[in-house]
Amino acid sequence: MPRRPSRLKLGWQEADRFITAIHSQRPVSGLTHDFYKYPARFSPEFAGAAIDALSDPGDLVLDPFVGGGTTLVESRVRGRLSVGTDVSTLANFVSRAKTQVLSNSELESLQGWCVDLPEKINLSQSSSAGEWSKIGYTRNLECRKTWAIRKAIEVALSAVGQLHCSRRQTFARCLVLRAAQWAIDCRKIPASVSQFRSKLESLVEQHVHGATEFSKLARRADRGNPAGGKRRSACFNGKAESIAYIVEKTRREQAQLVVTSPPYPGVHVLYHRWQTQGGKETPAPFWIANQLDGSGEAYYLMHARRPGLNRYLAGVEAAYASVARVCGPNATIVQLVAFSDPTSQLPRYLEVMSRCGFHEHLLSEHVESSDGRIWRNVPGRKWHANSKGALNSGKEVVLIHKPA
Repeated sequence: MPRRPSRLKLGWQEADRFITAIHSQRPVSGLTHDFYKYPARFSPEFAGAAIDALSDPGDLVLDPFVGGGTTLVESRVRGRLSVGTDVSTLANFVSRAKTQVLSNSELESLQGWCVDLPEKINLSQSSSAGEWSKIGYTRNLECRKTWAIRKAIEVALSAVGQLHCSRRQTFARCLVLRAAQWAIDCRKIPASVSQFRSKLESLVEQHVHGATEFSKLARRADRGNPAGGKRRSACFNGKAESIAYIVEKTRREQAQLVVTSPPYPGVHVLYHRWQTQGGKETPAPFWIANQLDGSGEAYYLMHARRPGLNRYLAGVEAAYASVARVCGPNATIVQLVAFSDPTSQLPRYLEVMSRCGFHEHLLSEHVESSDGRIWRNVPGRKWHANSKGALNSGKEVVLIHKPA
């Protein structure tokens, strides 16, 4: 049974900024954070406030459930080293795209190429999804309602393939991915080809500006804190439990901070599919990102849609046992988690953290909730499960732990 939580020692100013960031309802924006709307992502304000309050420049920051790469982006511009892992190849692609530090000449070249991209999307051009279509990655995009937008994406990807630099291809492919997500995901009727072209035009300036700001801040952070030849941001495709092996092979220092958001128990989230035509699922984002998928929902959620708490907790325990191997003695683990039934699930989750060697800490004097933890309402959540408890997955809780 976990012992009673301790108090996290933070100054009033740091604690106030941290709590304000947690409760912020502002849309995710800035730097490269808009490159893709990854499901259930947490805000850059939350990640940035945690990094500022609980680590120093040069420290190693981890995210074993990296998702859209928010922790890596915010760590990079703050002069921290960072390592992330995710079982999803799509998450890995998005995180790499967001953390590329591009030169001014690369950005100028990309802007010119991307500005011309919408004009190249002509449905009379010969193009095909080829093998991707044969193995099912264009599923539910091959009917009368969707053929035009699928064809437009095929033509855009054909143009991306003509770029000869892998870094430029990653940027351009991510641009197409974001426009296609806007055009297809959660729409009963996909956007028209002309609307897709217009969206691409508007995204070019936004993405180039975001990449420019990120690259400028990253280079500035590099000058203030040399990394001695180490990769400052690295994202690996693999289960969270592999993070200790990765850190031990690629870094010499221990992690001082973990900022992450694991899958939520009992909560159904489509990390690996888009929904089209009123709920039909398509794996198209993997095709567009040029990444193989092939895994079912339970692989990404650590449990099936039906009750599977034991399997989920076993996955969490394997992940945090691995994290514990590479954390420094004064490290801090900050998690944002939601529960379909917190009354029964949260105590068991905390027991797992205790078995992994972590002790819970609270900002109790700064918090008015009855349990001393920070709970937040999730803005715009469309996918929460039914709850038997007083709180449901429309609320998230911030859990803070340190090595026992």
